[in-house]
Amino acid sequence: MITFLIPTYNEFSNIELIVNKINSLYIKESYKILFIDDDSKDGSIDIFQKLKKNEKNINYYIRKSSTKDLTQSIIYALQFIDTEYILVLDCDLQHDVNAIPSIIDSLIYKNYDLVIGCRNIQKINKLNRRYISFFGILLTKLTGIPKLQDPLSGFFALKTKNFKSVSPLIKSKGYKILLSLIFYLSKDIKIKEININFYERRHEK
Repeated sequence: MITFLIPTYNEFSNIELIVNKINSLYIKESYKILFIDDDSKDGSIDIFQKLKKNEKNINYYIRKSSTKDLTQSIIYALQFIDTEYILVLDCDLQHDVNAIPSIIDSLIYKNYDLVIGCRNIQKINKLNRRYISFFGILLTKLTGIPKLQDPLSGFFALKTKNFKSVSPLIKSKGYKILLSLIFYLSKDIKIKEININFYERRHEK
């Protein structure tokens, strides 16, 4: 079984959309959807409550903190996950959910330790995001991490036990938890990158 871990903050309009998209996929494995919310005040909790009531495999937790932080929200959520695998993705629908079956297939049936949904950095429209991604690639080279196309992706999957084993070491903040995760995981792990479409955000900010 796999948990789709979706961090959120003020994603009111996207929550049901991403659930519907995931549920429309052909996924061989049983799955749960877990939202970890950074204490949104936009009515998101009402959507979470409705989904939890109507769908047995959906749950949510609220991280109460004065500091909003995606990395720390994901780390916080790990304590609530008991499935063998985790797939992390954003709620804003920029990640192409249609890649999920391929990611799961590589992780579970092709025995990769970490599978990353990779954006085409050259096609990212926002210049600051592109520069940050190029910096992340350079940083991986300097630290001896295997050459990767998109080490700052927010769309990735791995075994829960591996994630939990290194999570106490991750003290970084911000949006780039994957880079920290790769740094602390064993250097001999098998990594698979899968090219994905990366869309413009259509709802919320």
